[in-house]
Amino acid sequence: MIVSSNELQMLVLKACRGVGVPMGQSQEVAVALLESPQALGALLPHLAQPMKPAKFDFSEGLTVHDASLLRDFSACADAAVLGVWPVRICGLAACDLAHALARSRGLSIAAAAADVVFTGKDAMRPEVSRGAVVPEIWQQVARFAALTYVPETDASRLGGAGAGLSDND
Repeated sequence: MIVSSNELQMLVLKACRGVGVPMGQSQEVAVALLESPQALGALLPHLAQPMKPAKFDFSEGLTVHDASLLRDFSACADAAVLGVWPVRICGLAACDLAHALARSRGLSIAAAAADVVFTGKDAMRPEVSRGAVVPEIWQQVARFAALTYVPETDASRLGGAGAGLSDND
């Protein structure tokens, strides 16, 4: 199934927001997957796992425990870009999604045992306008995106849901 970059970006953004990822991090994940659509399948396990509070330790570089890749990766990438070394996310496998997020920031990562370690700058940043997506994966991500939708009821309409007569304002 071929999807446009806008479709992919909006679906990923809504799926991340649907599971409670903050807007800024959701946008970053959407941009990373726009550049690397083959990593969409790797997004599913991260959408399905509950987010617990992360523990940041700056005593030697940056070490993060209990990190959520979707929520905490951008803070780790910011630290690496600002020159904090080493940056290590403990207990998180270096999957396609992690590599896509790193590439979108111009960084590279490597697996070190069960951890992700930032290894430096990466010169390659892919540019993609559309990509092939496995339809089953698209449907699963769409289910997470549906968590952001307001139920279609009379009560929700009375509360202001939907455009109603003001959709041109």
